[in-house]
Amino acid sequence: MENQEQKFELIISTESKVLACNIADFEKQADKFLSTLTQSFETDEDFGRAKEEVKLLKELEDKTRAAIKNAQQGDINKLIEQAEAIADKFRDERLSRDKLVKAKEAEVRQRIAEEAIAEIMDVRTKTCTESAISLALEMTTPKNEINQRMQWATKNKRTIDGLVKGVTAEKNLVLAEIAQEIARLQSRLKLIPISHEYLFSDAVKLIAGEDDLEEIVAQRIEDEKQREAQRKAEAEAAACKAKQEAEEQAKVQAEAAGVAQEMKEQTPPATPAQSAVENHGFVIQISLPPMPQADAVTVAREVKAQYGDKYEVTLKPLKG
Repeated sequence: MENQEQKFELIISTESKVLACNIADFEKQADKFLSTLTQSFETDEDFGRAKEEVKLLKELEDKTRAAIKNAQQGDINKLIEQAEAIADKFRDERLSRDKLVKAKEAEVRQRIAEEAIAEIMDVRTKTCTESAISLALEMTTPKNEINQRMQWATKNKRTIDGLVKGVTAEKNLVLAEIAQEIARLQSRLKLIPISHEYLFSDAVKLIAGEDDLEEIVAQRIEDEKQREAQRKAEAEAAACKAKQEAEEQAKVQAEAAGVAQEMKEQTPPATPAQSAVENHGFVIQISLPPMPQADAVTVAREVKAQYGDKYEVTLKPLKG
């Protein structure tokens, strides 16, 4: 580029007229030079060449404007306008190329980082075959943290080679950490027995944490054993109580039946019916307030003892 720069220079020398000028050739050379600027941005050499072109464009622009300043005598407005237009071409291309280089650098950095992130997530997905492990890993090693680390790995890298090496090193480190974390989560998940999974609705949070999981598991199982023992004792007590109540009820019913039979046997045979006009049978009903059947039987016996010799005494529960 140094040789090209020495041959590629505008010459204007004037007095009252143009004494020496190669502006026509210079303009052709300028257009040809601009058409050969770097268009591919893939390698470090591409970016290095593009950055050097930006510097060279600045030098050509400055030298062209310097030549213009030296040609301030005589009627040379047209010549100066031509030279100014060429200098503007250099400036416009320089500014455009500077932005292009920076944009392409950012694009390459982003692409390399995204490829590394995609590889990490692919390995992570294939390795996490259990839902609980995958959910816990997202808590301990979230995706946004991985993204941040890959973006950080692209910082302060002056070459593509350095950029690739930096991102690759960080990617490998993240993959190693993920493998280690998955192993930790799997070992903690195994501490939760399948027979008692219902006690650990918060299993994901537990395996993702750092607490002593063995102690937590043992405590919850022991608590469940105590609850089960209590439920069993309560069920047995309820069954025993129901049995006792049933036996007591049967005893009362049997006793009531015995009293009724006893009353029936003690009732004297009915006298022959007389004329319907002369005699009628009557029933005197005594309604007792609500009470246990045993108490009602006691009252019936008392009534029977007093009136049983003359009248029929029976005991019947009220309906409703």
